[in-house]
Amino acid sequence: MSTFYGGKYSFIKRLGQGAYGSVVKAKDLENGRAVAIKQIALKGDVAAQLRVFREVQSLRHCDHTNIIRLLDILWSPANQQQRSDNGGAGELGEQSPTPLFVSLVLDLADSSLRLVIEDEQRPQLELIPRHYFVQMLYGIAYLHDEHIGIMHRDLKPDNILVTVRNQVRIADFGLACIYFPDDAQRTYEHQVATRWYRAPELLFGAIQYSPAVDLWALGCIFAEFFNGEPLFAGKTDIEQLTRLFVVMGTPTEQSWPGWQLLPDANKVMFDVVEPANDWTKIVPSVSSEGLQLIRSLIQLNPCIRSSALRCLQHPFFTHHPQYDQIPYQPPLLEQMGGRRKVPEIVFNDSRRMEKKMKPPTNKKQAQWHKS
Repeated sequence: MSTFYGGKYSFIKRLGQGAYGSVVKAKDLENGRAVAIKQIALKGDVAAQLRVFREVQSLRHCDHTNIIRLLDILWSPANQQQRSDNGGAGELGEQSPTPLFVSLVLDLADSSLRLVIEDEQRPQLELIPRHYFVQMLYGIAYLHDEHIGIMHRDLKPDNILVTVRNQVRIADFGLACIYFPDDAQRTYEHQVATRWYRAPELLFGAIQYSPAVDLWALGCIFAEFFNGEPLFAGKTDIEQLTRLFVVMGTPTEQSWPGWQLLPDANKVMFDVVEPANDWTKIVPSVSSEGLQLIRSLIQLNPCIRSSALRCLQHPFFTHHPQYDQIPYQPPLLEQMGGRRKVPEIVFNDSRRMEKKMKPPTNKKQAQWHKS
């Protein structure tokens, strides 16, 4: 058996490679549970060190079913990078001032929202995205609660993980930070979030903002689920803003009071564009209730974006029953054969759904059933 970290874990397989390290599947030899170990290189990389600090600090504050669970933190010192008895990476407890790797032990995942969105065999039933969305909102509502006060700042389909029982886990807190609502002078970084899901205030260089940046990202994710592709997919920040304005209209003092005071607001002049009137052409496959929900989140003015708690009271959820199980099993990470990028952090739920997937459908031709 290939064990590492002082014989505490046995190596099963490598799941993927990320920007800051790798993710491996392992077995906890104390309880027999399969886990994911996210190994992050630290030496000489300040950005990686900061991401680890943010992730650890955030996850230590969290205890919610829809948030990733941090099980353990392991250190592999720079002078102990050799394998342990037969395959590990340094001994647990042999810490040095400059560790080469830090490993975060997390519950193992089976899938991600990215894989679900790309799955052409997924039944076109609105109860499926509704099942995912409500869990995402519960998780975000927990993070944004005044007692936790965390802004995730990197929500995207790759960072929303899904178990085989379709339980959602919000992951990858490497850009997260604590929000201080009572400190009006507090500033935050604006170079956060993946561009396609980055709120307009961040694109304009805002350094004073709120958890509303996460709500914008959620709106983009919701729309992407129905469209099968990102709602705004710019190659640069300027192109991203241009794509936003084609749909949302060029901001004005009436639609977004104070936007011209943002650091980068006057660096580029955009053509004056009126907002789109017919959103059924922008997200054509969603029900009217779902479209209302998306529009409540995708607002240029962060002050009028719906909060996660308010979204949970939306008719899109309250007018329809919630199910513990849905007729769908997401594609598994291990079945992708390396064809897709593995999320930075992964989860597990060992029980399988009894219901089988419906026969494959042509996603481009399929009609959504508003059930």
